[in-house]
Amino acid sequence: MSTINNDEQFAALFKESIASDYKNALLLMNVSPDVSLFKFRKILETLCLLYAQHHSYEFTNKNLCEQINELADISAIHGADRELFHGVRELTNDGVHNQELSNETLLSKALASRIKVLDLLESAYLSLGVGERLPQYELIDVGGQEHKDLWFNCLSSCDYKEYLSLGVFYEEMGDAFESQALDDKSFSARAQAMYSFSAESYKSAFQLCSKKTITDVISSDDKQISITQESHQILFKYALLCLNNKVDNLHITEVIILLNALARRGFYAAYAYLGWCYYLSEDYKKAHKYLTHKKAEHSVFLYQRLGVLYSSGKACETNSDKAVESFKKAVSLGCNKSMFELGKIYYNGELVKKDDELAQNYLCQAIATGSLDAALYLDEKYFKIRELLSGLLEEIKGDTVKAGRQKPCTKTTKLGRNESCLCGSNLKYKNCCGK
Repeated sequence: MSTINNDEQFAALFKESIASDYKNALLLMNVSPDVSLFKFRKILETLCLLYAQHHSYEFTNKNLCEQINELADISAIHGADRELFHGVRELTNDGVHNQELSNETLLSKALASRIKVLDLLESAYLSLGVGERLPQYELIDVGGQEHKDLWFNCLSSCDYKEYLSLGVFYEEMGDAFESQALDDKSFSARAQAMYSFSAESYKSAFQLCSKKTITDVISSDDKQISITQESHQILFKYALLCLNNKVDNLHITEVIILLNALARRGFYAAYAYLGWCYYLSEDYKKAHKYLTHKKAEHSVFLYQRLGVLYSSGKACETNSDKAVESFKKAVSLGCNKSMFELGKIYYNGELVKKDDELAQNYLCQAIATGSLDAALYLDEKYFKIRELLSGLLEEIKGDTVKAGRQKPCTKTTKLGRNESCLCGSNLKYKNCCGK
């Protein structure tokens, strides 16, 4: 607990989505307080799900207000916490529904939400068994002056580290805006602008550090060109921006040149990404070489791509055990792409035995962590219809069993039309089996 010094580190003790949302809420507090309010609301929604899971409860309503009331009804949360939940919900409503408030008003609500969210996290820390004793921490200053200082320092500095830090800051801003763009498309332009600033900062940092430009590396195809070791991380960050189509629209072959330059110089973090680039360009032999290389850095990215490698059958023979194992390793590190892939695998039943329950669990986990693909894939109606049909089939089976136990109607002797029918119906033969 001694390493917990501030509120951002405290939030990081919870699941990855809470840590990410809290960090972005602080990052954008002054720039876009409406986004901060939205992020605090996402934390509130995640806490509701965590409390429900902790008490093995499934919500009957999708409305956040009603979910909070349901948690109170099952005694998952009590008086003061219930009021806190509703307090944060009411404060953050304006980040979701009201686009006309002034920046000052939104900032005031965001700052108040921050304090209430921390109170909720402290309560959840003990109630959900995250820990037994609350750590001491201080609030990070979100005045934004440190970012202004970083920008002004770059104007008068020739230190590549200053530009690298600025690039990282802009990239974090881009990620925060991009996550918001799923709910409001107007944030896409903001995200693109931040990524562009990030790329330019990385280019400047690389040039100051290596006395070469990134264009020099690409045009020489990494032949007879020197790159200082200190610039490896900068080049890697820029290459990933391009690989993820954030900036510059470099062709995949150009990204491969950059990652190859790093791999040849012993920068092992580049191996998995280089392998994936070869996979995308359909050079499956090299894709398998780098993705399965013993020096490849073990990461969420590697495990997720290994799952694809072993399940697709393109770069090697399909191996269901290795595919599932790789995806599960990625899931254990919070990868919602792998949750989605496992959901599809168990739903289709091609690599493993079909399991609708496991499929639904993984797909729901992916949706809860923000996977739009999983949300589109999982058709709630399908599962409802399947449950309905399953119930009807059970009833039909039950009726069949009951019918099978009835005494069959077999004629052993000729009956008169007015005699009792042998089937046991207590009706006359002419009105029953003799019709």
